[in-house]
Amino acid sequence: MSNNQHFPSVAGMVIFAHLVETGSFTTTARRLGVSKASISRELAALEARLGAQLLVRTTRRMSLTEAGSVFYERCRRVVEEAEDAERSILQLQAEPHGTLRLTVPMSFGVHEIAPRIERFLARYPSLKVEIEATDRVVDLVYERIDVAIRIKRPREPSYVIRRICPIRGLLCASPDYLERHGAPRTPAEVADHPCLTYRGASELWRFSTGEEIAVRGPLTFDNGDALRVAGIAGLGLVTLPTYLCGDDVREGRLVPCSSTMHPGTSVFAVDPENRHPSPKVRALIDWLVEELGPEPEWDRDLPVAGRHRTWRGPTHRLLRTSS
Repeated sequence: MSNNQHFPSVAGMVIFAHLVETGSFTTTARRLGVSKASISRELAALEARLGAQLLVRTTRRMSLTEAGSVFYERCRRVVEEAEDAERSILQLQAEPHGTLRLTVPMSFGVHEIAPRIERFLARYPSLKVEIEATDRVVDLVYERIDVAIRIKRPREPSYVIRRICPIRGLLCASPDYLERHGAPRTPAEVADHPCLTYRGASELWRFSTGEEIAVRGPLTFDNGDALRVAGIAGLGLVTLPTYLCGDDVREGRLVPCSSTMHPGTSVFAVDPENRHPSPKVRALIDWLVEELGPEPEWDRDLPVAGRHRTWRGPTHRLLRTSS
């Protein structure tokens, strides 16, 4: 005798769950598209297989036994999982369409998403994309956002989070600033320089050496592009992500003071919905991983933080003579 004969069938569990929820053999049969007689046969088979009565039926009502109540909870989970699996397969087969609402940090959106989004739209012509580029914290559920791009790991535990690519940073200054003030030779010397800071961020700058240095300076911005412009103007030292300062470093407008400034973070895609993202959300996230990761092109030819474990500044003389 097969061991499977000792276990109830999935079909029987589905029928039993619907029977309990509707409270009616007629309604269950109509909902499932089968006869009342087949519902009765399946219930009898279940009770025989389990060796326990599951329902008490009278002419007026139907009620669960203690065994039936326990069994129903298990059946309900099986039905939910089956429905969930069916939805996930249907979504995999569906063509992305409709409107996709995306929020992204201002500078990252301008420099890295806007120049690329045409390729995504060309791949999915049935999609329309609405992008909100902002540095404020967006309530994804309240504002009905489909996907958020975040640069640091989100704290919302209920959201679906996927890492897209690394974000690395450099400690930079303008050539003019370094001529006037010199470059810091150790992390500790950074504290002796005016530092340009990002509003809301910690004023403890972290280095991949493990040191944390308290900094101060004349200027604070709430936008990365503004910090970049202030750094190019020679107003102080500035820490910038490489996607923002890479071209300035390559073209000599900014000079890395060290290749070990802060260990970096990552770009994350955040889906506020559920375990199975919609086709349009899944399409965008997969495209972002393909487009940006795992080694972003903006790190090309840069002395990138996170790849070195020791202080290697100053580097400005070498870079200036080779540019």
